Amino acid sequence: MAERQQVGDELSKPRRRRRLLRWLVALAVTGAVYGLGAVFWRVVMGRSWDDSLSSALTLTLTVVGIQWVAPVIRRRAGRDDG
Repeated sequence: MAERQQVGDELSKPRRRRRLLRWLVALAVTGAVYGLGAVFWRVVMGRSWDDSLSSALTLTLTVVGIQWVAPVIRRRAGRDDG
């Protein structure tokens, strides 16, 4: 029985790595998109770098955080929850 648990644990490690890699890629892509938005905000609108980068960071963390929380909410919801 203990052998099966070890095999199951070994199989879950690649899944965890893929999941972590997906989140890191999503964070990097989202950060790059909003980073370009920050550069646009700085150059075109004439705002400070502090305002531009803080807004990009806030948007990035909000979007990625929502994507992380949404599956948890879906798993906890029952069939009749709407």
